[in-house]
Amino acid sequence: MNRPSADPRKRSPMDTLNGFYEAEQRYVAAGGAKANADYSEMASFFHPDIVGRQGPSVPFPGDWVGKDGVKKFFEVFSDTWSTLDLSDINHFEGETGVVVTLRMKATSCATGKLLDTRVAHAFTIEDGLIREITVYYFDPVQVKAVTLP
Repeated sequence: MNRPSADPRKRSPMDTLNGFYEAEQRYVAAGGAKANADYSEMASFFHPDIVGRQGPSVPFPGDWVGKDGVKKFFEVFSDTWSTLDLSDINHFEGETGVVVTLRMKATSCATGKLLDTRVAHAFTIEDGLIREITVYYFDPVQVKAVTLP
């Protein structure tokens, strides 16, 4: 696996996103915040003014603002899922961002049920860092249902 440049200004948008996705999967696999997993690798891909946006019907709704807000999101996210596998990743690049479609498989911590769904992420990249992430689930009702005991 090639690690993206430590200098974000030298990263391509895809280097930034691939590095982020790899770090995210390692964070969840390590048990997330409850296991004191290292968040700093993921945070190294975030702009200081990052905003993460999730829809209203998923278990972690709302806007998560700044690196601290996004860190709190990942604490909730890693308390929701015990496993995370992202595959079938396709990207569509524009001048200031990238849209990614992917398959997400995740196991609910609360129920042990497996979620297998399609997801789209719309990223805005600024100075080689993720400035904004908006997440769209193919079936957000299923996401919530899988997590409810």
